[in-house]
Amino acid sequence: MIDLRVVVVDDEPLAREGLVELLEAYPGVTVVGAFADAAAALAGLERVRPDVLFVDVQMPGLNGFELVEALTSDPLPGVVFVTAYDEYAIRAFEVNAIDYLLKPVTAERLGQAIERVGAHVRGAGDRDYRASMAALLKGLPERAQGAGRLIVREVGQIVVVPTRDVDWIEGADYYCKLHCGAKVHLLRETLGSLEQRLDSRRFMRVHRSAIVNLARVGAVEAHLRGEGIVVLTSGTRVKVTRSRREELERRLEDFHDTE
Repeated sequence: MIDLRVVVVDDEPLAREGLVELLEAYPGVTVVGAFADAAAALAGLERVRPDVLFVDVQMPGLNGFELVEALTSDPLPGVVFVTAYDEYAIRAFEVNAIDYLLKPVTAERLGQAIERVGAHVRGAGDRDYRASMAALLKGLPERAQGAGRLIVREVGQIVVVPTRDVDWIEGADYYCKLHCGAKVHLLRETLGSLEQRLDSRRFMRVHRSAIVNLARVGAVEAHLRGEGIVVLTSGTRVKVTRSRREELERRLEDFHDTE
């Protein structure tokens, strides 16, 4: 018999309660948590340590995809998206071996999802599952223009940082410092990895350890040997390498801030 600890995340009370009721009727399934939003779920997951998450896709604040992207637990829980999403996303779920449920959820379809994700969690290595999850997230159409928000874990809380609020990003080993005005948030991710997730129309890497928000650039100073300094509107000065200074100047000429 299957034995799974399950968490439900859905901002709609009736949908959340209905899914919990269906899950509790399934043999071997224990609902260890039900949350109304992604931030509350992220704060509580380390305590309840579920095997599987049932996550609504469209929620205020962090959506279901952003919640999954923020998961850091080891091993990674299985994920079933609960959604009215279009057929292209559904195909992506199937290809990447991550199940989905279309609302309204039926007991029969729920049973199939439980069996499928349970077998997947037991049979697939965590590395394979993470790779599958990353492939799904990367391929979703709504993510094509880069992350709109970054999720930062700080003491006792989850902080959502809109990328438009980031002045510049400083790489430091396996971490990034997000400079947002007078505030600095520490994100556990390499600069190279974060660069791939950002909107390349808005952000540019100007140095091996620095990315700047083009909307925050006030001036570019040329120095000897072709190197330079990016002067942000806050007054912060960031080094730009010779090989990237000319590209930066071209990018600034073409940049149009739409936010």
